[in-house]
Amino acid sequence: MDKKDVERACKRYLAQLLGIIVVLFVICESLMTLGIVGDITMPLTVSWIFMLTLGFAVSLIWKKVAVSAPDSLPTFFTAVSGFRILIALSTLLGCYIAVGRDNMGEYLIVFMVFYLVSLAHHSMFFAHINNKK
Repeated sequence: MDKKDVERACKRYLAQLLGIIVVLFVICESLMTLGIVGDITMPLTVSWIFMLTLGFAVSLIWKKVAVSAPDSLPTFFTAVSGFRILIALSTLLGCYIAVGRDNMGEYLIVFMVFYLVSLAHHSMFFAHINNKK
């Protein structure tokens, strides 16, 4: 891929990520409005900030690696997997320390939905990009 294609793919990744975050946010807000779930505002905030921050960082680093050292992309994807799980565990540990054991259920459920959707998007997007080459 040339630099222009990488730049386009990076923008598409970020646009898709923002769209997914908005859809998940609206679903969670709708569930709260309908009274199906309680107040999950804080778990929702932690989750979308995590997803957006990690997605933005991954896209910027991928762009640099794809342009400067495309042979290193398999190593990059392996490192991102490990980095993603470590950051997720650190985030959940911070939530546990902040809210305590009794309130962690809401954080775990909301966070895991965002985490798994983020992981699926990342995997499908980059598998599609690599298969096009």
